[in-house]
Amino acid sequence: MLNKTKILLVEDEDLIRELLSDTMEADGYTVIATANGGEAIALLQAGERFDLLMTDLQLAGTHGGFDVARTARDLLPDMPLIFTTGQPDRMSSWNIGPADAFIAKPFRPSEIRAAVRRMISASD
Repeated sequence: MLNKTKILLVEDEDLIRELLSDTMEADGYTVIATANGGEAIALLQAGERFDLLMTDLQLAGTHGGFDVARTARDLLPDMPLIFTTGQPDRMSSWNIGPADAFIAKPFRPSEIRAAVRRMISASD
């Protein structure tokens, strides 16, 4: 069976973005990777459909991870969100719900795989 799950990945650090993208693509997901929040918001506002958003909280540019998440929730309210950050205390300003997950940096690829599988299966 072909996996049609499409993930929007927002990560401004090139090596981490490549690692995350490669990890999820190896599991059969389609990954659209952006280097900043503005690019991700533009995709969402253009009507792109995604099954999952994974975003770093601290991003280069004017739009951070919470901005991307709010836009995603406004446009695709049921889409699961996975936040990654090296500053876990910043998560206190987001009301974590059942369709949200948080992964602290540094992380292992196995943690990413498990979180993506859990969030995708929970949204089915």
